[in-house]
Amino acid sequence: MTSPEFYANARAYDIAFSDRDFVDECNFLEWCLQAHGRITRASLSFLELASGPARHAREFARRGWRAVALDLSPDMLDYACEGARRDGVFLETVVADMADFTLDRPVALAANMMESLSHLVTNEQVVSHLRSVSRSLLPGGVFVIEMAHPSTIWRDSLPNAWLSRSTDTPYFAGEPYTEVDVLFGAADDPYDWITQQWLVTARLTIREASRPERVVEHRHPHRWYQAQELKALIDLSGAFSEVRWYGDMLIPPPPLDNDSERMMIVLTK
Repeated sequence: MTSPEFYANARAYDIAFSDRDFVDECNFLEWCLQAHGRITRASLSFLELASGPARHAREFARRGWRAVALDLSPDMLDYACEGARRDGVFLETVVADMADFTLDRPVALAANMMESLSHLVTNEQVVSHLRSVSRSLLPGGVFVIEMAHPSTIWRDSLPNAWLSRSTDTPYFAGEPYTEVDVLFGAADDPYDWITQQWLVTARLTIREASRPERVVEHRHPHRWYQAQELKALIDLSGAFSEVRWYGDMLIPPPPLDNDSERMMIVLTK
């Protein structure tokens, strides 16, 4: 069962996934546009899909790009806007379902990062998503998808748990130190072999100075895709003219193979 409270805890969620190098990741995304797009610098603009705290969009805003964050959660987007204001930049936000949306103005570069595509659990949703992104891209624009490497998605990797802490300087002025225990995927989460959907347990155990410990949890279906499934769905969508497969976010990136760290798909409109 999905709990709106889970995503309402935007700061804890941000801390839970804060160990990534968002600057380096945005360098890779920018490289993808330069290497595979056909866009002038006057059109530099970026859309982060299923953005959550919108760390990638905010980094592009700091680089002087027009930056857009799209998410289903108004709480996440409010948090992202507060972060952008502290950075002295402007962030456009769109509350929408990434499976079916249209932007008021198209962008040059879009990204669906951190395996967020797994929230789309049917072939129809993925095809609709690809067509929605294409509608929202400028001609010659680029769409980047980050997914887990196919070799890492099976049950023997569960449970998936880690501990994250806020930095010494509070993220919000006056906010207490925060520690977040994260569970994303329990060993007994059920898997449906016909629909290829996992009912994934996500739990945040939040500890803040001078406050009682809080636990927020939800269970929501996810689907992790094999490369050939995604290739077929991309072909079915008819939304992109070129597709490239990479195995990491290095510059230049290595090709996708059995030893890759992750699966990066770069699509050109």
